[in-house]
Amino acid sequence: MTNSQPARSVQLPPGTAARLAEFARYEWYGESSGIGPEQAWGMLSTLLPLSQSDPAGLAAALAREVTPLGGWPAYGASRAIAELLGLAFEGEAATAVLDGAIRFLRQNGIPPLRVRPYEWSRWVDTGGTVEAWLPTIPPPPPERSGLRELAPGEVRHVATMTADRDANTIYVQHDGAGGYVAVIDARFSDEDPTRSRGAWKRADSLYGIFLAVGLALQAPPHWVSAELAPYIPLPRPVI
Repeated sequence: MTNSQPARSVQLPPGTAARLAEFARYEWYGESSGIGPEQAWGMLSTLLPLSQSDPAGLAAALAREVTPLGGWPAYGASRAIAELLGLAFEGEAATAVLDGAIRFLRQNGIPPLRVRPYEWSRWVDTGGTVEAWLPTIPPPPPERSGLRELAPGEVRHVATMTADRDANTIYVQHDGAGGYVAVIDARFSDEDPTRSRGAWKRADSLYGIFLAVGLALQAPPHWVSAELAPYIPLPRPVI
């Protein structure tokens, strides 16, 4: 939806920037941010009347509010526009806010894997590429891999995705056919805590499997083994 109506000057409620920052943290960290869903969505409720009566005015006001600030308020404003006005809403102000959110993500080292599809589409539409998103760290060459060969029957723990007690974990082992496989150990579902393991990546060599896992992770998860760390192309995100 392209907005062709000129935006009227809209005044945002006092404290909007701070509320947007809190909403952004909830969007990013979930309830581990210390903010519950009712509180988070309650923050947006103060903007709901404006989103219905003057969407272009709201977008323009948000752009004026957060562009000088950047940071969490900029990301929160972008998420607010997406939630209140929809992804189809277009206009210079909405685009400026989205570009500010993209800058925030890049400044904080967020890997492409964690960028929302509409954010990535904007990045690509402006000439951005995977390679240009963040500078990458090349892996060690095979002759200096630093890898210790797996012992027969060894299942090597190489990564844990989050700090949660039931976090997904990644292991590397022989595949029984002369190659190597990375498996993910995870809960069966949110409702069923039963753990199960499934094949994720395969390679003909130990070097190849570490390379495949590192590229797939993009950035370090909560815990990563010293062996796997050099194969992950991006540094740990700031946030």
